[in-house]
Amino acid sequence: MTGDRRSILIDGRVNGLPGAHGLARSLVGLAENLGLADDGMTVRVLVNPAREQLFPLAQLSKRAELVGTDITLGALHRFRALARLIGECGAAVLYVPYPLFRPLVCPCPVVVTIHDCTIESDGGFAGGWHRQLGMKVATRAVLSRAAAVTTPTKASFAELARFYPSAPNPVVIPNGVDTRRFAAVTASAAAAVRDHYRLPERFILTVGAHRPHKNHGVLVRAMLAVPPQVSLVIVGYPDPNFRNYLPGLIAGLGLQSRVRLVPSVGEEWLPALYRAASAFALPSLAEGYGLPALEAMAAGTPVVVSAIPVLEEVCSGAAVLVPAHDPAAWASALNLLLDGGPPVAGLVAHGAAVAAAATWERGGLALGELLASVARKGR
Repeated sequence: MTGDRRSILIDGRVNGLPGAHGLARSLVGLAENLGLADDGMTVRVLVNPAREQLFPLAQLSKRAELVGTDITLGALHRFRALARLIGECGAAVLYVPYPLFRPLVCPCPVVVTIHDCTIESDGGFAGGWHRQLGMKVATRAVLSRAAAVTTPTKASFAELARFYPSAPNPVVIPNGVDTRRFAAVTASAAAAVRDHYRLPERFILTVGAHRPHKNHGVLVRAMLAVPPQVSLVIVGYPDPNFRNYLPGLIAGLGLQSRVRLVPSVGEEWLPALYRAASAFALPSLAEGYGLPALEAMAAGTPVVVSAIPVLEEVCSGAAVLVPAHDPAAWASALNLLLDGGPPVAGLVAHGAAVAAAATWERGGLALGELLASVARKGR
């Protein structure tokens, strides 16, 4: 690493943060496809190599120089050491994927991503008003010192304007999906994932951590009106910041034999898991993007989602839209998908086309242009 060579620096330490799969997937996908003008700058990515990486970095290492550090995201007491490291990297701009990850001191302009305003929209989603207030104050402080802010959808852009109208230079940088990983799954791979996780032959899948805004309870209640030979598989870890009500709800409805809680699934198994599912459901009350819906579409699985603006935007007519809080409507939509037939086949074909158009390259190119522009202005 040579400090006299100017660089675009990406803070990729989130890839070593347990439970941060959504943020890490977005960062790695965009960074692997970062588009840059030939202006003599290189791309460097900060990583914590001693920590288990959520997503492999082999592909990223072919395009960028990985800079290892033992300074973790929570080590605020080491802010001076982090500032020195950023300077040693020759950073002309630093990109951070979440506002609270911004260094306390940074010797170059910073571009930050706000994926959504879920916490700002509801105190219950934040884990209490005190956490909500703290997030708002911290985010405003970060934005006041940012060179630009990105957000992944037009819907999240509108939320950003609502809660942080003074956000500087807001830009939509979409996420994406690698359709090759999901479309190539074979029937034998789908059978293998069922065996590996001991899943039933027919199941509805949803993916997301156990947090209030994920709204998993509506799917559990909907299962009362879904044929008994069909199960529900909820993949996601229980967030310790919230009370996990799902086990009690499942037991209270007598659905212990039909609802499976799977804390995590290996990244190598995920495409086959989507393909093995009879239907995919995303009942979220708030999202920044809704990547699991696109991944399910890429795998050829029919999708039903909450009728909220961000999911309507991302799914582009390729998913059944359902009122988020209505278990009967969810059951009706799920039964429609489970019955199959020409309408569902058409929905799956449309989903494959929507997923194919949602490439990481489009977001990577846009992010690269933004970062290079900020770097040039800082000269």
